This record gives sequence, C-alpha cells and structure tokens, in this order.
Amino acid sequence: MSILRRLLTTLVPLALVATSGAGATDVKLGLNSSVGLGCPIVAGRFGLQVDRIGAYAQVGYCSSNVQGQGGSVSFGGGLSVDLFTTSNVTTYALVGGDVQGGNTVLHGDLGLRYGIALVPVEAYLEGGVQRTSTALGPVIGPRLAVGITYRMNVGDAQGSIPAPLTLDDGTPTTTYSGSAPAECKLTQEQDIGAARGAATAAANDGLSAAANSVRAAYSDVSYSIQITGVAIDGNSARVGGRVKVSATQRSSGQRVSGTYGGTISLVRDGCGWKATGYTRS
Repeated sequence: MSILRRLLTTLVPLALVATSGAGATDVKLGLNSSVGLGCPIVAGRFGLQVDRIGAYAQVGYCSSNVQGQGGSVSFGGGLSVDLFTTSNVTTYALVGGDVQGGNTVLHGDLGLRYGIALVPVEAYLEGGVQRTSTALGPVIGPRLAVGITYRMNVGDAQGSIPAPLTLDDGTPTTTYSGSAPAECKLTQEQDIGAARGAATAAANDGLSAAANSVRAAYSDVSYSIQITGVAIDGNSARVGGRVKVSATQRSSGQRVSGTYGGTISLVRDGCGWKATGYTRS
C-alpha cells in the first residue's frame, strides 16, 4: 500500500505540472477490463486528458478465482503520455498502480487508442508488465487491458469559445482574435488555413464512418464539403460549413440526396488544430 501511495503522490504533481499552460482538455468516462497474473478486473474509469498528458482513476471488481472465496473491490490510477498519432490511432505509454485483493500492483504499458474526431467514443488496448506484491514476495507477469471510453471536451484551458457563426446567407465569414503560439511562426492566413484543413479532415473521417455504417441500406455514397466560415478566438475555433450527400437506396434503386449545415469545434493541438465536436444547424 505504501508503494502505491508513493506512486500516486508522484503521478498527481507530474500531471499538474505537465498540463499547466496546456490547451485542449477532455474528460473521459469508460469501462475497462484487464487481465494479468493477478485477478481479472471489470472497472469504471474516470480520466482527464490535456493535450498529450492523461491521468485516470478507476474502481472495479476483482474476482478471486478461488472456489468458495468471493471477490473484492479494486482501485488505482495511472498517468499516460501520448507518443504519436497516425490517422485515428494514437499510441501512448502508461504507468500506474492498483490495489487488488489487498495486494499492491504496479504496471507499465504501451497502448493503442482508436477514435474518430467527431465521434465521442474511443476504444483502447493496453499491454505491458505488472509487479504484484504478495505476502510470499513479488510476482512479475504480463498485463493486458481493453476498454471503451466516452470522451467529453470541456474546452480550452486558456481561451474562450468563439460565438457561433451566422452562415444562413452562404457568405464566407472569417473572424480572428488572438494568434498561434509564437514558436509556430504562423501568419493569420496560415492559422486560418490550418483550422479549415483540420475541420475538413475531421468531416471526411466522420462522413466515411457514417457511409460504412449505412452500407446495408445505401450504396455508392458520395459527398462534398463546403467550408463557409471560420472563427478563431485564442486557442479555440469554430468552422462552419455545408455537406452535400447523395446515395443509392438499395431497396428502391433510387438516388437520394440532401444538404446539411453544421459547425465543427476545434482546439489548438501544438501548432495545428484538433476537432472536438460537431453541432448540426
């Protein structure tokens, strides 16, 4: 227990230092299941992600795997650092600790996290090594964890959210307040272009996923994206636009289409932008 206490008292200050002055902040609620040489766990996880740094706490149930012996409550926490992101997949390193059935467990892992920018649900897989302290001595073995998380963006730790854009007349609108970090050396036009690009990429990801999800009912899906406005305020942005979608209905063979408007919310991610949500207009 003392080892776990020292670990957590180290992780919390590290998380606070690492996230001070940072931008994008996500609150995460999820379900987690992990298997190691200790007991299997089904747990609820609460986490906070600020840019590349994440911290979490979890409480769950630990089965005993011994006939006639009941399970016990397990609790713990950890700290993660994102290593790199490719498309919708992020890799990260994780250290943490748990108390399982009265035994202290320390673990280190590498993880993969998959999520689509405009969809607030992501899945993750973690694998690594754990050390369990028992009355007979330490036991070292593998650890595997899988989980699903609901992600809620709570805005930018430094800036405010721009007012909604008014785009009813279709006229391109741009407002700009504040600037990119000095080390990025971006002009206003480049910063606006980066926000447009991030919003377009997020819209493409979301529309591609939606097209796959309706495959049974529609075929030959096509779409076009039109950006109609950008509003940047410090470390937050909103990009408005329209999407024209058409598809062939499998049941009738008819071609159907529609045009939809909406606004994508973004927060700064280093020298670029990251989509955090979508509002349909």
